[in-house]
Amino acid sequence: MTPHPPRRSRPPIEDFNLQESELRARLIAGTHRERLIGYLGAKLYRELQTLARRAATARKQTGQRVYVLPGIMGSRLGLPARGRSPAQVIWIDPVTIESGHLARLALPARGTLRPLGVQLFKYLKLKLSLEVAGYDVDFHAFDWRQSIDDLGRELLARLKQERSGVVLVAHSMGGLVARAAMKNDRRGRVARLVMLATPNYGSYAPVLALRGAYPPVRQIAQLDHLHDAETHAQEVFATFPGLYQLLPAPERLHSPNLYDVGAWPGDVRPPRRTLLEKALGFRTQLAPADARCTLIAGVDRPTITSLSEHDGRFVYQITHAGDGTVPTDLALLEGVETYFVRDEHSELPNNSTVIAAVIDLLKRGDTRRLSRDSSSAAGAPLSLTERELRGEDSSKHDWRRMSLVERRRLLEGVVFPILD
Repeated sequence: MTPHPPRRSRPPIEDFNLQESELRARLIAGTHRERLIGYLGAKLYRELQTLARRAATARKQTGQRVYVLPGIMGSRLGLPARGRSPAQVIWIDPVTIESGHLARLALPARGTLRPLGVQLFKYLKLKLSLEVAGYDVDFHAFDWRQSIDDLGRELLARLKQERSGVVLVAHSMGGLVARAAMKNDRRGRVARLVMLATPNYGSYAPVLALRGAYPPVRQIAQLDHLHDAETHAQEVFATFPGLYQLLPAPERLHSPNLYDVGAWPGDVRPPRRTLLEKALGFRTQLAPADARCTLIAGVDRPTITSLSEHDGRFVYQITHAGDGTVPTDLALLEGVETYFVRDEHSELPNNSTVIAAVIDLLKRGDTRRLSRDSSSAAGAPLSLTERELRGEDSSKHDWRRMSLVERRRLLEGVVFPILD
């Protein structure tokens, strides 16, 4: 009888896909130190280790319940554990992506993918800091592919299980999910919302994502040996209702009209007409600004702040009036107390000054740590084509053969924080 070939074991869970309890245990005990430093850098590792140890003995002194909401792509997605079968991460598991399985994210999905937690390397520092300050904190991961109004209803259902007076600290898209929940929050369950870099009137990043020119889409494509960034954009990301709802609000657009499928260049497959039409009026599903809301916005980073059409192609205008992803004027909400920080969009949840300011806001309602000045570096706008934004690097990488530093650099800003 011919023996069966040995069963291939599943690759070990990457440190950034660990359950929160396991990662915190490693930080407290100091185990797996070299791997964690390779991904986090020595400075952030020391900060997280100190915070994890302090949080382990901190008392919930304030009695205040806090939910931390991540931004788009900030929640891990996959198949939950069943019986003896462990959870299977799709977003973001590099080995799975190498085999071409990012397509499993496309909607409508053949399998039932669920949020499996947040990207801890981007959001754990904020949560631990709030715990050390005496707050009772939990993450609210969500399936960022779905429509924001549906995600708001899911959040509200969870809030109904809490006593009134919950605080929401929400990064990027998470701020819109929070506002969608607050729209139908008849009993005032949300006591306060602190938004970090929320695109309240949208962003031009979804345009790049739908065109295959968005840096995270291109970074991920370097791991997929079967598909390129354009295929990911057209076959996967273009099926996400939540992405379309992040397009610049119609009233903030001049030209072209991004909600008219005919206005998109025809060199690649255009976005889905039905999803554009559904996204057109979605902001009526968001709660208007009120005294519970505060915004912390990033400024003074090269940001696409407008686009135009030339010879059948989009041309993007870049200024410093934004955080690298969200233009300042598309973040601001009239009547909302707003503070500014000079940092990148993805880095606000890891910014120590921002975190300290959030704690100030929760404790006393204001902060002196951040500026009220939104001014940015002057200078003429820079115009770039999609070819220039895409760059020339379309090389593929073998995750198993990459060093920790190479892995971090490839997925910097997507999974790993941007290190100085």
